[in-house]
Amino acid sequence: NATELVSEYVKHWAKEQAGKLVKQEIVIIPAKWGFQVGKYSVKEQNQTWAVKNVFNEVINNFTSKRSAITWCILEQSQFYKTSDKLLSQDTKLSKLMQDNTNYSYTRQLAVKKKDLFMIDVLDARLAETAVLLGSAKIELEKTLNSAKYSVDRVLK
Repeated sequence: NATELVSEYVKHWAKEQAGKLVKQEIVIIPAKWGFQVGKYSVKEQNQTWAVKNVFNEVINNFTSKRSAITWCILEQSQFYKTSDKLLSQDTKLSKLMQDNTNYSYTRQLAVKKKDLFMIDVLDARLAETAVLLGSAKIELEKTLNSAKYSVDRVLK
C-alpha cells in the first residue's frame, strides 16, 4: 500500500517534471552540490555563488545565492536587460566588498608599521567604500525585488 502510494507519487512527479522540461519551463532542482536552474547549475564556491553552463564552465560569479538563481531565471526567460543590470550591480558590489577587505588588511599593516599617513589615507578610502557599499547593496536589493515579479510570472 505505502509502496504503491510512493510509486504513484514518483510517477506523477516525474511526468510533471518531464512535461516542464519539454515545454522549456525552468525547473529549479536542489542538489547536494547546489541548485540546477534550468540549463545552469549554481554552486557555492569560495564564498561566492558560481553559475556554470552544461559544460561545467563558470559563466558568472555572484555574491549571493538569491542573485545567482534570479540571474539564471531572468537569462533563460529572455529578460536580458534585467539580467544584465543584476549582473552589473552584483559585480559592482563584489568589487566594493573586495576593496573594503583589501583596505582593512592594508590598514592593519600600516598600524603595525605605525605609518600615520597611510592610516589616514586608508581611513578615508574605507569611509568612502562603506558609503558606496551601502548604496550598492540598496540598488541590488531594488533590482532583485523588481525582478521578483518577472521571476514569479515565469515560474507559475
